[in-house]
This record gives sequence, C-alpha cells and structure tokens, in this order.
Amino acid sequence: MKKAPFGTTRTALGCGVLMIFFTGIFGFVLSFFTNDPDLAAAVRNRCLIGILIGIAMVIAWKLVKQRLE
Repeated sequence: MKKAPFGTTRTALGCGVLMIFFTGIFGFVLSFFTNDPDLAAAVRNRCLIGILIGIAMVIAWKLVKQRLE
C-alpha cells in the first residue's frame, strides 16, 4: 500500500483549520450574549480574522498540493 505524501501534515492542518473555524464561530455566537458592546465588537473582529486565516490556510494548502502533484 502506497503511503500518501504529507499525509500526517494534511491531517494536522485539517484538524487545526477545523479548530480555528469552530472556535471562531463559537466566539462569534457567544459575543452576542455579552453586555459590553466594546468587548463584543472586539471578539467579533478577532473571530472573523481567525476564520479568514483558516480560509487562507485551506487555499494555501490547495496551492501546495497542486504544486506537489
């Protein structure tokens, strides 16, 4: 059986991206339940930045994968 190149790297990156997405979504949802509007705005901004970083990681991995093949 042939082992996939960078299989463990792909798994670790996938788990990391999932954690970034779920944490960003969870933080974004919880920010609506706070009484401090400044804190809520800061949390939403940081969660959106985290989600965008996760998307950038997926795109970067797709580009690297195409180059390796």
